[in-house]
Amino acid sequence: MKRVLSLLAGMALLLSAGPVGAEPTAGGFVSDNVEFVRNIPIEAGTATGARLVGKHLYLTSWKSISIYDVSDPVDPVLLSMTPVGLAFENEDVSTDGQVLLFSESAPGNALHVWDVSNKERPVKVAELPGAGDHTHTCILRCRWSYGADGSIVDLRDPPKARVVGDWHEKLGITGGTHDVDEFRNGFIVTSPYFSGPIQLVDVRRPMHPDVIVSGKPHPVAPEPVPAASNVHATKWPRGGRDRFLMAEGGSNLYQQTCSPEGRNFWLFDASRWRGGGPLRFLDEYFPGSGTFTDGKLPVSPLGCSPHWFDVHPEFRNGGLVAVSYYDYGTRILRITRRGAIEEAGWFLPYGGVTFSAYWLTEEIVYAVDAVRGIDILRFRDA
Repeated sequence: MKRVLSLLAGMALLLSAGPVGAEPTAGGFVSDNVEFVRNIPIEAGTATGARLVGKHLYLTSWKSISIYDVSDPVDPVLLSMTPVGLAFENEDVSTDGQVLLFSESAPGNALHVWDVSNKERPVKVAELPGAGDHTHTCILRCRWSYGADGSIVDLRDPPKARVVGDWHEKLGITGGTHDVDEFRNGFIVTSPYFSGPIQLVDVRRPMHPDVIVSGKPHPVAPEPVPAASNVHATKWPRGGRDRFLMAEGGSNLYQQTCSPEGRNFWLFDASRWRGGGPLRFLDEYFPGSGTFTDGKLPVSPLGCSPHWFDVHPEFRNGGLVAVSYYDYGTRILRITRRGAIEEAGWFLPYGGVTFSAYWLTEEIVYAVDAVRGIDILRFRDA
């Protein structure tokens, strides 16, 4: 109730003051270069993440798997919505368009393997008890999977999928990981908890992973580090050929205002990693506190931590990134060629909790919101 009252107070302030650069829309506050196109409320309530493969968007929530035809990104067509019961939370959707992984860590503990080749009738073909890692990531064209808690899953015959090892044990990882990202076929970059480094790993032989290089997750992390802090996600654009590697993380629920101690979005120079050199920290972004009218909040119940982010399709040694920010909605960031982060635009939804953001085209962004469903945005670059 307090949060609703705060939102209403901020809306009243906006409508009375009419500040430049912040416009009220049907969906939320926007910067002057962001258009709120529409909301798809079908997914409202526990929508967590999605994955775009070709013209299809695969979205999961705590209760269902939905598949959309997004040939027209401003008018997506729902092809199917398949109930899965209550399953938390599969926030990093992993699929190649044929096989989809749904990792349930609560109330059960299992990896569910789905055949999604028929977009209108997905079928669950396997269930692996005990493999409900926090996230699971397809590797090697979805013939294998690496789980955040260490599970190695053989998916070469999906109906006979099985856990065959622990990649954490093989690499001596003791502090855990939140996620991995396969930036190129057979190569992953890890998102560790703060007790461990970001690692670039060769997984072309999935039963025998090989660390190519490790890097400090964040050289200026404050102390003491809250127990729940972690590097939440990492991306190395253009299959690891880009100069920049990006990471984001957070310690949500540990603070009520947006401050640097909450962690956020980090930029690294990865140009030397290809030769086994160091990962060099360049810049950091965090939204900061505000007054609603500037796209920021005076109080942030979830600590203004980011969740998932996506790199613009035209990103090349700089460009745009869309970042989801729980209470702070969607932030569009610009990475300059010199290695600086600038805020380029934003969308702050009414009463939303934004879990992820994805570029559908060079202009269209989908913000997947656990409360609101899908918010469709258009960003017009200056």
